[in-house]
Amino acid sequence: MKPVLKEIKKGKSFLVCSHVGPDGDAMASTLAVGLGLEQLGKRVVYYNNDGVPENLRFLPASEKVLQTLDPNDYFDAVIAVDCGSIHRLGEKFLNFEGYNLLINVDHHASNDRYGDVNYILPEAASSGEVVWRVLEALKCKLTRNIATNIYCTLVTDTGSFRYSNTTAGTLRLAAEMVEAGANPSIVSQNLFESHPPVVFVLLKRLLDRLEISKDGRYSWAVLYKKDLLETGASYEVTEEFINYPRAIKGVEIAMLFKEWEGEGFKVSMRSKSKADVSQICQAFGGGGHRKAAACIVPGSFEEVKKKMIAKVEEALR
Repeated sequence: MKPVLKEIKKGKSFLVCSHVGPDGDAMASTLAVGLGLEQLGKRVVYYNNDGVPENLRFLPASEKVLQTLDPNDYFDAVIAVDCGSIHRLGEKFLNFEGYNLLINVDHHASNDRYGDVNYILPEAASSGEVVWRVLEALKCKLTRNIATNIYCTLVTDTGSFRYSNTTAGTLRLAAEMVEAGANPSIVSQNLFESHPPVVFVLLKRLLDRLEISKDGRYSWAVLYKKDLLETGASYEVTEEFINYPRAIKGVEIAMLFKEWEGEGFKVSMRSKSKADVSQICQAFGGGGHRKAAACIVPGSFEEVKKKMIAKVEEALR
């Protein structure tokens, strides 16, 4: 952590950002680190290639997030959170040259250490947990707004404290955030109980295509671009859809295929067994965690499905 603290103390202006298609951990971690830097008197610009998803707009400071980068602006450092590869920050960032240093703060074991300074804690339940360790070391005050964002990262990446990455330390940290003003009911209501009706139209299509392997050990479903066009939905509302094939009794690996921009499919994977889905996804240029990972694979659905199933069956042997 020391090099991160040194650069933050030294710098005066910061761009804070995360990966394209941000989930709760990515967005809330971005907001938390930005709020902490502002406490220290730093100039902060909040950025995300795709902006703030509708269900995360309740988060404190979410209104500050920009989707454009001023080519004439310059920052002492960029702090990228919850992003395992620089390419996941998006094309606009890759074409931006207005910064001196890139600080990479994350909890993905598959992170490729793309920063000039890297602080990666794979044992952390969320990137928000790593961010709070940094802010705490900087002696930032734990405000209600920071606590709400950190609590959101924990809820998101532990599946509401259901996944195996939930530890006694995770629960203690969540309690600390609640004591500081985070409201579990408000966070959960916005994350899980405020879906527009179109989500369930899309979910119906997904469930109609849900399939299970003959041995019952893996399951998958698919969404196509036409589903978005015909329902008026966007992929940002499908964040939790992977939990349906995952929830089937006996299923050890779940896959959700989404037809992606250009040619190919984004494949989100979850594991309930010892199988490491991050290794599967790394074989296709993706990554993530042992039990939650993703990749983008070119080809038709049948071609992509065949490749993924071959890797899944190999992992389950």
